[in-house]
Amino acid sequence: MVRHAEALARQQERTEQRRDQVLDAAEQCFRVEGFHGASMVRIAETAGMSPGHIYRYFDGKDAIIIALCQRRFSGFEELLAELDSGKPTIDDWISQFSWWIDPIRAPLTLEIMSEAGRNRGVSDVVVEIDRRFRDIMRRSLLPFAGPISKDEVEDRLEALIMLAHGMTSRITADPDARPDRLMAAFRLAVHALLSAD
Repeated sequence: MVRHAEALARQQERTEQRRDQVLDAAEQCFRVEGFHGASMVRIAETAGMSPGHIYRYFDGKDAIIIALCQRRFSGFEELLAELDSGKPTIDDWISQFSWWIDPIRAPLTLEIMSEAGRNRGVSDVVVEIDRRFRDIMRRSLLPFAGPISKDEVEDRLEALIMLAHGMTSRITADPDARPDRLMAAFRLAVHALLSAD
């Protein structure tokens, strides 16, 4: 029984490694060719697998896109959850948003958001991630604003999310955009959002 459990654990680990291999390859392809430009053949080639082998781990390109969305945003969520476990300041929270303007990550994040408008599966994942993100912000960052009404909490959360997405758009669309300037503007805006009125 123990050997069987160990064999299952090894098999699960190999499966996860193979899935990560496919997702890493897909991310490379999507960055260059976009979700619709990158074919399964190209992803398989980049992963060093046959297209048929990929279908052992994913039902198709939509499943890869959805898994990539989940993996991508769970990284940011883990970053925030780790910060949440300590006693962070407002600026500690703000600094985590540099994740949004990583020049490699931002274009793919923008591609995910665009795909959410076309693909119900991706939209469902993005909506769930957004809900979890709002829960973290509601619990951890917004208390710095002091007592505010429930409606205003939601308005401030919406503004915070729009600012984060705006930074992603700016760093993607303008090759001359300076990450330090974006973060400085974001810091000013978040401090203003959290100041008592």
